[in-house]
Amino acid sequence: MRGRIAAFAIGSHMATKRTEAAMSQQAQAQPQQAPPPQAPPQAQPQQEDITQKLQKLADLHKQGILSDEEFQKMKTDLIAKL
Repeated sequence: MRGRIAAFAIGSHMATKRTEAAMSQQAQAQPQQAPPPQAPPQAQPQQEDITQKLQKLADLHKQGILSDEEFQKMKTDLIAKL
């Protein structure tokens, strides 16, 4: 009985090794494909957007719609997004 279990375990291990070796060879045989080109970062439009929002907040603060505390908090939050 032990012989059968040992034979099964060894056979199973060998099958796993053969599968891994075949997969490795297959991966090496395939030509390396270059990753797709990435889009350029869109930091500039986002930065302009935040700049515009800061300008709007400053205008609202000058008009007295936003208090000093509200303006500072909103300004800090927008700058943190940069």
